[in-house]
Amino acid sequence: MYVFNISISILGNYIIRVVILQSMDDFDDDEWAEMQTKYVAHIITEIPKIKAALNSKDYQALMIFGHNIKGSGGMYGFDDITDLGFKLETSSKVEDLNSLEKIVDDLEKNINAKKL
Repeated sequence: MYVFNISISILGNYIIRVVILQSMDDFDDDEWAEMQTKYVAHIITEIPKIKAALNSKDYQALMIFGHNIKGSGGMYGFDDITDLGFKLETSSKVEDLNSLEKIVDDLEKNINAKKL
């Protein structure tokens, strides 16, 4: 299994994104736990932004966030986050507000339960 390390920088009018693919075999248990903790902390900081997007019915922002966690959750060993990301992305595409409210609530409960 592999993990991506992503670095984003802004240079003038350009956004530079560097992605490094690294084997998880290179990480010991403490490093892996630290990466998971940082991921959970990052998602927790995103929850207020997602709630704001939900309240303003910004389906595009919700779809992008869903897409991002759909791809990243599993990389950190959180397949349930990947599933919620898929649901968030899919429901955003069809602007299903009732489903989105439940998904965002489920995501918040799920990620808060993962605080390590």
